[in-house]
Amino acid sequence: MAVCFGLEVVPTKVEALRSKAKRMVARGWLVEPVPGRFSLSQGVAGQGDGW
Repeated sequence: MAVCFGLEVVPTKVEALRSKAKRMVARGWLVEPVPGRFSLSQGVAGQGDGW
């Protein structure tokens, strides 16, 4: 994810993104079917959808 967001791949950046993704899982915005693999939850609008 760090590379996709244009961030340096260093432990602090990677851990910050992992923490944010875990919060998004808790809120129901993302799912984590396999540890470390995140994707949009069903019913969550993707980029350009619903606006």
